[in-house]
Amino acid sequence: MPSLAEKLIKQGKQQGKQDVLIRLLRLKFGLSSSDEKMIRSVTDESKLDATAEAVLDAISKDEVFKILRSTDV
Repeated sequence: MPSLAEKLIKQGKQQGKQDVLIRLLRLKFGLSSSDEKMIRSVTDESKLDATAEAVLDAISKDEVFKILRSTDV
């Protein structure tokens, strides 16, 4: 069972990855508050990483959100 410190570290990493993704999407496409809430609801770090990388080549915000909503990463 993870300790409180381990849980807090994991939560901090997730939040940092969410912050980066939000910043990238805001700069490239703009974000609504509901878009940001949806990103904040994602806790899968590999999905957050894949999505952040996809922003670089994405043509639309919807293209990026498809990765966040997918079950495969």
